[in-house]
Amino acid sequence: MKKNVLFGVLFALLFPFVTSCLREGGQKISMGNYPGVAIRRNDSIKIYLKGNDVVYSPRISSNVENEDCVIIDFVLDYDLPENSDSGRIKGFLTVDISNVRFVPRHDLKTGLTDTAVILPGEHTIASVQQRNAFILNRFFLFTEHSADTLPLRFELSYDPQQVTTDKVYDLFLRVTKIMESPSAPQLKTQYNAFNFTELTNRETDSLIFRINYARAFNRDSTQIDWTATPIYRFAL
Repeated sequence: MKKNVLFGVLFALLFPFVTSCLREGGQKISMGNYPGVAIRRNDSIKIYLKGNDVVYSPRISSNVENEDCVIIDFVLDYDLPENSDSGRIKGFLTVDISNVRFVPRHDLKTGLTDTAVILPGEHTIASVQQRNAFILNRFFLFTEHSADTLPLRFELSYDPQQVTTDKVYDLFLRVTKIMESPSAPQLKTQYNAFNFTELTNRETDSLIFRINYARAFNRDSTQIDWTATPIYRFAL
């Protein structure tokens, strides 16, 4: 793994709060809001990042489990003896992870709900952010929502019988309020990770899809105004 590879991944993600600085004798880079999938190898947890980069931290939280989806802040110091090979031999870089945030995980569901009917407690989505990541068949999705006091339930589904055009799958994202939960201010930016193994098993070289979501309801809440993201393309 070369330094410019990790830089390319970094800027492609368009994540905020990412800084880097040069110092004498090497390079030390601070990275924030970086998505990854935790995989246990032998007795340690490695974090797989976008672009097939892998990082390891001896200080990673003990409650990080195999296949957890996370967002991490970390410092990468190329002057460390452990990083003298830039990760090419060991297959990973050693970093200092300062913060781990767990991302809710969901399975991609087969079979669609009736897209002409508003679900009980259904919530519109203000926008889908451009930033995303596809790591080990997990798709990290970032969405913007109006202010609310109830937590949200996310469900992403598709029709396995869909006849695709140019191999583009149409996925539908439904978001509902969890009515039985206590009220509390909710974050306007929500992040979730969806397991796309069901879809990737159907393809060989690439996965192409778009996500349809409810942008608005009509005045008497009887119809959904659906919109769609641009088409996503990921090599497999």
